[in-house]
Amino acid sequence: MAVGPCSISLQEHRVQLVESWSQNVTHLQELLYQVGALTEEDLSLVRGGGHLGVRDSMRNLLDVLHGRGEEACRAFFHVLQSQRANKESESMLTAIPPEGSGPSSSGSGPTNMQEHLRKHKDILGRQHSPVDYLSIKTIRCSSSESSDESCSFTDITLSRCVGYTVPLQYHQHEVAMVGDAFRSQDQVCTFQDVCQSLLSVPGEDVSLLSGVAGSGKTTVVRRLVHEWAKDSGSQKIVLSLSFRELNLLSEPQSLQELLLVHYSHLKPVLPWVIDSQPGRILLILDGLDEFRFPLEFERSPKCSDPERKLGMGEMVVNLIKGHLLPGISILVTSRPHAVSKVPPLLVTQLYSILGFSKDQQRHYFEQSCNSPLVASAMWGYVSSYQPLQLMCRIPAFCWIVSTALRDRAPCCLSQVTTTTLPNTVRTMPAGSSDTSTSNNRAEEATPTPSTFSSTVPRVMLMSGHVKPITITEIYCCFLKSILVFHGEGHSQEGCSPQCLQEAPRVLQEMRPMLRDLGALAFKGLLERRFLFDQADLSSFSLDCSGLSKTFLVEILREDRASLTCQRSFHFIHTSVQEFLAALYYVLQALSGSDPFSGLKSAVGVALFPVALHKVLTSTADKLLRPRRLLRRYVKKAFSWGGHHQSGHMDLFCRFVSGLLVPQTRVILDGLFRGRSQILPSPSSSLPVPSPPPTPPFLLSLLHSQLQCGRLSPERQVNVCHCLYEAQDPGLAQRLQGWLQVLAQQQVSDQSGPAKRDWSELAFLLQLTPDLQDLNLEAQGLDAEGLRRLLPVLPLFSTLRLAQNPLGPEGAVVLACAMQSPDCRVERLWVVGTGLGCKGLKVLTEGLKDNHTVVDLRMAINHIGDVGAGCLADLLRTNHTLKDIRLRDNQITDKGALLLLEALTENTTLEQLWMFDNKLSKEGVRKLKEFAKSTSHLDIKVCI
Repeated sequence: MAVGPCSISLQEHRVQLVESWSQNVTHLQELLYQVGALTEEDLSLVRGGGHLGVRDSMRNLLDVLHGRGEEACRAFFHVLQSQRANKESESMLTAIPPEGSGPSSSGSGPTNMQEHLRKHKDILGRQHSPVDYLSIKTIRCSSSESSDESCSFTDITLSRCVGYTVPLQYHQHEVAMVGDAFRSQDQVCTFQDVCQSLLSVPGEDVSLLSGVAGSGKTTVVRRLVHEWAKDSGSQKIVLSLSFRELNLLSEPQSLQELLLVHYSHLKPVLPWVIDSQPGRILLILDGLDEFRFPLEFERSPKCSDPERKLGMGEMVVNLIKGHLLPGISILVTSRPHAVSKVPPLLVTQLYSILGFSKDQQRHYFEQSCNSPLVASAMWGYVSSYQPLQLMCRIPAFCWIVSTALRDRAPCCLSQVTTTTLPNTVRTMPAGSSDTSTSNNRAEEATPTPSTFSSTVPRVMLMSGHVKPITITEIYCCFLKSILVFHGEGHSQEGCSPQCLQEAPRVLQEMRPMLRDLGALAFKGLLERRFLFDQADLSSFSLDCSGLSKTFLVEILREDRASLTCQRSFHFIHTSVQEFLAALYYVLQALSGSDPFSGLKSAVGVALFPVALHKVLTSTADKLLRPRRLLRRYVKKAFSWGGHHQSGHMDLFCRFVSGLLVPQTRVILDGLFRGRSQILPSPSSSLPVPSPPPTPPFLLSLLHSQLQCGRLSPERQVNVCHCLYEAQDPGLAQRLQGWLQVLAQQQVSDQSGPAKRDWSELAFLLQLTPDLQDLNLEAQGLDAEGLRRLLPVLPLFSTLRLAQNPLGPEGAVVLACAMQSPDCRVERLWVVGTGLGCKGLKVLTEGLKDNHTVVDLRMAINHIGDVGAGCLADLLRTNHTLKDIRLRDNQITDKGALLLLEALTENTTLEQLWMFDNKLSKEGVRKLKEFAKSTSHLDIKVCI
């Protein structure tokens, strides 16, 4: 029987035909029977007695047609063409000979395809154009650039690595990772590198894009789609779905149906793309950390049929594993803590968003400000306060700072501080009687970058003449700016004395709504929820208009089957949710109300009837003085945050600390009750007194937490952040002492490390990301102090820890640091630290899987022959170490022999120092002979 082109095409596209047409196999059989291509006997064979599934029936049909020859195959393609209408495959058309009765190769499919793709690009390009929260105009383009929207995207710094290592459990709030990211040894890349890699054809890989909240993951996606839409020559077809939208689909759905509903304008061509050219598709799945369905990669059933209905979790698993739409490229975005949901073996490359570099921060402020002078002043202000600049590496925080300070920095901050600088003008207080020159005075009072650089230390906290600006104060200014200058009925032209005079009244009117909004934020924080539905808002008497609309982003999901629309909400940024939660907590605590009972009452799960609950609360308030109640609730907040070792309550605790400072609360005058104790009435002629200092009980509570042995090192570092927000007057002086330690200008005092809190040093080191060499030699650092430094130890290229009493317990801490996937330590110097053979055994276990340490100096540690044996075992597996120094370690010929045996298998070690050990002449001779026999190794030894 002759084998023609249709028979060949049938075999070549067998898998594709089974995937695409199995659901229509019964109808195809009827049509082929009607045209005489199949007999009743063939139908019986195809159906398999009715016990076969549709895919097996489709395979039988193709077998029968191929057995019947060229004419039957030609008839089959003719039937397919009648069924497919305008979604024919170009590959099918060219496979059928033009002179036959099969389908013609001159179809109009490719032309329609290009038209639909142009429409698709236009739609996605508009949907992913640059946006700004609250519609506040922050984009400043020149006239020549006005037609190019890409000018509104500030470049961002990313890193790229092939695959990824399963991270350790995250014990820090994400903001603590921001400064650490720029120490990364991964390959730094630009957005254009990412764009070129993801939009290349073919793809067939899975890429992860990781970044903390507000780092710009969604913005990178928007820019990627925007660049693709502008590129007329791109062969990729970009499809984008968010996990927030997938969360709303509780019923099983097929992938093809999901995409067709989401991209209804592609309905005529999308099935053809899925069937014939899946390699052209780039599928973007945005926000894995928000996905509420489990990803069970081991237990999810395999599915390769895009028309089969699946649960959302199973669908995502089969997409990532390559079962659904094999050959497509996938980009998954996620916050760091959820990256490990995807098995490392399935990930081709990991992109990490490092955030804004200093130059990129400056460029962002230039874009966001209407005046270059204001932009320069704002950048000079931020760059002079290291905690602010560190946070500004997160793009969303840059936006918050810009919104808080742009065009009205003097107005917002003049109530907070009067800055005294040499040879500069003092900031004028708000509400000056001379309003005609207020703008000029504000410009004069704004410090310039040169002013700050000449008066403020670059590393961090200021001298006593300059009040530090805390993160809490920035968020207070941000809240005030939004409510006063961007609320309904307010212009966005900038600040004015009239607006500031009305600010207390506006904030007082907004108090009930802010309290309810903060209660919702606090409840979500306790439950680790960042997405809310209409029922959540209703339980706190909130709607989606007014103030709620200002701080909540609404997501609409259309259900065409039921002709309904599902709505969900999230805060504009997670840090805004944390700030509003802290604001609610402090408002309740200052009024003597339990913030937790307020939540129970709101959601209707109070333990007692409402009337009885009010009576009991009133009685408790009478028995306990307000100050004691405040202390109890504040202590409860910190205890709650300390119990959550994941760190997701860290920023909340910092905000609570900051809002308890009366001087910070002055910014939100009108929101807090009892302000008359600080500010006189407007009609009073008395001068404005200084706000009272930070409550002593708050500082005492935080200091007691620092001494608490139950807190993890990460929580202890966060307590230092809380002290900074609480404006501890002694913190700056203590940190200045640590700077002298780092500069080796101060040595340990005779009283030992008891007077030092090494958590404060870890806090300082988080704020100095440019420091690569940590020198703590002879500083009295013990194992407990080293444990407190654990969050930052892996981040330095050199650790100089010599002459400290670390002991075996300190070796345990060092092993943890060396095993960290973020470890960047290249030189580990632990000379004279009392490790002993026990400590060395623990340390070598930590170094077995380490791929960064090349220089290990551990003289005078009395490791003996047992320790030498542990090093020998390490050298058999570790191929990174190049220099090991073992001077004066009581190693005998036995230990030296163990090392020589291991070195026969190791070809990467270049230097081995064995001076001042207990070696015989024969032992020394063997070591020297071995060194001569190897060209790569130099053994330094003498009797």
